[in-house]
Formats: sequence, C-alpha cells, structure tokens
Amino acid sequence: MRFSIRTRLTFLYVTLLTVSLLFFGAAFSYSLFKIFMYRVDSQISSVANMMVHTVIRPSGQLFLPQDFDIILERFFGIRTAGNYIQVLDQTGNIVARSSNLENFTLPISRDTYMSAMKGQTTFEVVRSSGRYPVRVVTKPIIIKEKGHVAIVQVGSSLEGMDEIFHSLAYIFTLGIAASVIIASAVGWFLARKALEPVAEITNTARRIGAENLNERIKVSVPDEIGRLASTINEMIERLEKSFKQIKQFTADASHELKTPLTILKGEMEIALRSKDDAYMKEVIASSLEEIDRMSYIVRNLLDLAKMDVEKESAPKDIVELDRVLSERVEILRKLALDRGVRLDILKNKPASVLGDQVRLSQLFFNLIDNALKYTPQGGSVELYLDTEGGMAVFSVTDSGIGISKDDLPYIFDRFYRVDKARSGAAGGAGLGLSICKEIVDSHSGSIEVKSDEGKGSAFTVKLPLAVRV
Repeated sequence: MRFSIRTRLTFLYVTLLTVSLLFFGAAFSYSLFKIFMYRVDSQISSVANMMVHTVIRPSGQLFLPQDFDIILERFFGIRTAGNYIQVLDQTGNIVARSSNLENFTLPISRDTYMSAMKGQTTFEVVRSSGRYPVRVVTKPIIIKEKGHVAIVQVGSSLEGMDEIFHSLAYIFTLGIAASVIIASAVGWFLARKALEPVAEITNTARRIGAENLNERIKVSVPDEIGRLASTINEMIERLEKSFKQIKQFTADASHELKTPLTILKGEMEIALRSKDDAYMKEVIASSLEEIDRMSYIVRNLLDLAKMDVEKESAPKDIVELDRVLSERVEILRKLALDRGVRLDILKNKPASVLGDQVRLSQLFFNLIDNALKYTPQGGSVELYLDTEGGMAVFSVTDSGIGISKDDLPYIFDRFYRVDKARSGAAGGAGLGLSICKEIVDSHSGSIEVKSDEGKGSAFTVKLPLAVRV
C-alpha cells in the first residue's frame, strides 16, 4: 500500500520527534540517576569512614555496645538516621548492626567478601532488605599490627530515588504520548499547507492541453515548490513554442507542396486535351520545374527533420573551416560566372571548430548560394573568414537587392519568404536560411544579418574555435 506524501511526511516528522523525546528522556534519566547515586555513595561512604575510626579501640578491639548506632549519634556525632549499618568480623559473621535493620540483614556476596579481604571497598545495590533496593558500601577495617579486623557495611534505601523515577517515567510516558498526538495533528496540518501548491500545480497541469498551452501555473513564493512551478512553466512554454512551430510547419509545408501539385495537375489536364506538340513540350518543361521545386522542398524538409533528431548525437570532429570555404567556393564559382556575379574571398584565415563537417559545408554552401541567388548581374559577393575572441567569424556580403526592415526579424523562420524583394527574383521555399540557423545553433554558434533594401546584405556566423589538446 502506497501512502501519500503528506502521510509520509507526517509519519517521518512524528517518528523523528518520538525518537528525539525518547533519547532525551533516556539521557535525562541516566544523568539524574548518576547524580543521585553519586550523592548516595558520598553519604554512605562518609558514614563508613567514620565508622572505621569509631568502632575500633586503640588496642585493636571492636567497640560495639548494644544500640551502638544510637550511642554513635549521641556521643560521637555520627549521623546514622536513614542509614543501615552492619559490622562483620573477619570471617564474615555479623557482630553488630543498627537498630533500624530490625529483622533484616545486609547481604554480602562471596565476591564482595573476597574484595574486602583484599582491602578493596565495594559499592553495590541489594534488594533483600525490604520493598525498595538499598545502596550498600562494604569497607574493610585494617590495622597494621593485626591486619583485617572487621568489615563495615553501610546502606541507604533508594526509596526516594525509586519513587522519583517511577513518577518521572509516568510523566515522560504521558508527555511523549501527548506530544506524539499533538505533533501528528500539527504535522498533518503543516504538511497539507506545505503541499497545497503541489495540489494546485497538479490541477493546473491536468487542465493544460494542446489547445490551452498558454495557461501557466501561479508561482506564489520563490521556494523549492516555486522553482518547480517555474520549471514546469518553462517546459510548458517550450511545448507551446514547439506546438506552434509544428502547426506552422505543417501548414506551410502543406501549402508549399500543394501549390506545385495543383500546377502539375492543371497543366497535365490541359496537356491531355491538347494536340500541339510544342505546347506539350512546354507543359512537360514546366512540370519538370515544379517537380524540381517539390524535390527541393522535400529534401530540405528531410534535412530539417534529420537535424532535429541528430541534435544530441551529431558527430563532433575537428573541422578546418578555411578548407571547407575553399572547397565550397570552387564548386560555386561556375554558378557565379553563369550569373555574372563576382565571387571573391577577401580573407581565409585558418580556423578549426568542433562539429559536423557535412553540416558546416552545407552552411557555407547555403549562405554563398543565397547571396549569389539574390545578387543581380554585375554585382559582387565577398567572403571573409577570421578568428576573434575564441570564435571563428565567417561573413558573406553581397551587393544584392537587400531585405526590408520589416522582414529581417523573420528571415530565419521556416517557410518565410521575403515576397516583395526576393520571391519574384529567384523563388525558393524559405527553408535555406532556416537550415543555416539550425546548423549554427547545433554548433553553439550565432548568426546575424545586416541589410539595407536595395543595397545588399551581410550574413555573419560565429562558431567557437576548437580547443586543441
């Protein structure tokens, strides 16, 4: 059976409190016991020492008159009230005892007797003298000339201590029980109050679906639960952004693929009814253009999808960007000549980064091809590769038609095309720059653009240099 967090927290809190109280009670009782026993031992040891010097005559004979404890108290000032006194000879036989012992005797065990014969004083607790235990000190009386003369035993009833500890145990039992009950109620209440935000988070999370991802969890206090709510809000925000991108992507992809398919279908239907061979060739040529356009869109879509999957597992090799740039320029130089655009490398400084060579080659190709595509005949495209502050800096500057200020913030969005300036010039599905942005992001870099409409554009890519070991 699985208990709720509130129940587990309450149980843990109560258990900890109970253990703490028991530990405190045990430590307090032990300390009190040691203090009490120390005082009792001091008292009976003092009486035993006085007895040793009082019951022996100078000749070494025992001085033990009848009712000796009363005589000791009246004439010698030895306070025997409340103490049991017993004197034994060297063989262990009782030769005198105080009047308050009545019919009882203070027992002496064999081990205690043997210790006394060795001249050792022994403290012990015995229970044969009544209802309550008695603390007894056994002390030998030794005279140099005669050796062991007698043994003195002094005992004190532990009645007071026994009653105190019984009362203390009763108080502790009731106190701990009451504390546990109160702690359970308080702990349950506090746990409920502490977990109320969690319940609110749960209810809000259950309400949030694909249609209302704009809803957020309220963050009341910046504590651990508040940070949890903030983290969940950030996750929902990312999900909302992803859902919007997916919706936009699906809508744009459908539109982009629908247009060439509609054109193909219309032209083919007309061609079926036409008997003019020249017109048929014109339709087939137009259809091939639309097929190429669809192939371009599908290829770029596959590239984007593949990059989304490969973000965490893309290969990380040392890539020499200067070499990649030289290779891409050689491939695109013929295209530049065909379009009447001058393609120059102003600077190509050696620079190495850690990344995927195929994707970085694609990045360079797309940016240069994009510049050539939107630069009119007689214009120029200038390339620049340098290093700056631990970054490789690659820029493509063209003298083309430029981009308006209204379109600049959106040119890296998928399927976004600058209709006024570019779609009429060269077409395109609006995926090339999106692919460039994905490649740069996957390599922990940045890409930015500066452009003046009618004067040209400058794209700048910054990638972190590889650290050579």
